[in-house]
Amino acid sequence: MKRRLFTSLALSAALAPRSAPASGGFEADDTLVPTEIRVLVAADRAGRMPSSESAASFLFDGKRYRGVAGVAFVGGREAIVAHVGLDAYLAGVVPLEASAGWPREALEAQAIVARTFVLSRRSAGRAYDVVAGDRDQQYGGIAIEAAPVTAAVEATSGQILTSNGAAASVFFSACCGGHTANNAETWGGTPLPYLAGVVCPHCTGAPDYRWSDRVARERVERALVARLAGRPIRDMRIGSVDSSGRAKTFAFSDGAQAIEIAAGDVRARIGASVLRSTFVTRVGLEEASAVIVLEGAGRGHGVGLCQWGARAMGMRGSRAADILAWYFPGTSVTRG
Repeated sequence: MKRRLFTSLALSAALAPRSAPASGGFEADDTLVPTEIRVLVAADRAGRMPSSESAASFLFDGKRYRGVAGVAFVGGREAIVAHVGLDAYLAGVVPLEASAGWPREALEAQAIVARTFVLSRRSAGRAYDVVAGDRDQQYGGIAIEAAPVTAAVEATSGQILTSNGAAASVFFSACCGGHTANNAETWGGTPLPYLAGVVCPHCTGAPDYRWSDRVARERVERALVARLAGRPIRDMRIGSVDSSGRAKTFAFSDGAQAIEIAAGDVRARIGASVLRSTFVTRVGLEEASAVIVLEGAGRGHGVGLCQWGARAMGMRGSRAADILAWYFPGTSVTRG
């Protein structure tokens, strides 16, 4: 369809700030799956305007999105919020989390988890429900949609993961490295039995099932300068570990004084591309080359669904419900 620009009348109607109803547009029941959600596409439109492609899609900043564009004030700035059907949104999310070439059952499991995640993000107190980025779920719009993924989303439409009759708290990461992580040990907060961590023999084929990397000591010192109070690193070791074997802390020494820093903080500051997970099995300092050697397992935080594990289970014929029961024991797939 030939693209057409909004007329001034259409702009005033479609792009006017939209106030949410008291329920945020959704029922209070946290197992009721919404038909439409609000996706924060840009936190600051910075003078840019969307253009309409049809009654159900628009173009903004070079990307095509489904739904209707609206302007909302977020943090005192005019933001672009897409009002889009939930499954249409998921069709632009799941391909960025699981390859379209993965088994159908793995795609269905990812779709159910992604749909359940949205329920935890609904909010009547702000102008959007989810952010189109790592803070919530990556959302690529129309360009990354793929027929196998869209079919998996449609096949599971309305299905969510529940525990004791309520929507479960769900998370996912690329590869757990052989054991998923405990939510409370990873982030604190209330321990959830279905997020306590399980042995995972399924992700051995993942690219980062086992990994090693080398990082200049100077880079680590710069990244942690405030935490180390400017002290040089003469030794780095694994400190305490959690029940899954992941490092809870790393211990640094300048030769005279030692300090322990939370492993998640170290990963955030050094960079997830180097410290791919906190499931670190070996740390060593090569004094001669001033290089820190890291060896570990998995990629990501490790809580909840192991995506490469789901892929392997799907390849062996497991159903989506079986995959989710493995990684979230005690939960059920329910139609909301």
